[in-house]
Amino acid sequence: MIKTLSLILWSFLAGHLLLIFSWSEFSIFRYIYSLGALFIGIYFFKKFESKWMRINFVLVSIVFYFILTVFYVIVGKIPFFNLEPPGLNMEQ
Repeated sequence: MIKTLSLILWSFLAGHLLLIFSWSEFSIFRYIYSLGALFIGIYFFKKFESKWMRINFVLVSIVFYFILTVFYVIVGKIPFFNLEPPGLNMEQ
């Protein structure tokens, strides 16, 4: 039970940081979010040495990334960071 909750929590955080990284403009903060996701992955891999937990972490993080992308595109922005999806305000 604790392993499952840890997997969901850390995967959710990593998926969220990857989403923010992919939506951010080219600034230094973009790379801070990327490093945050990397450090979460390193921490999870040190804490859980099972091959299946590591595979599940990567897969669940990718699933959270896609689910959060769809959710925030429907909402229109990420509320706390006030980030809009890329390509939303394209002028012709």
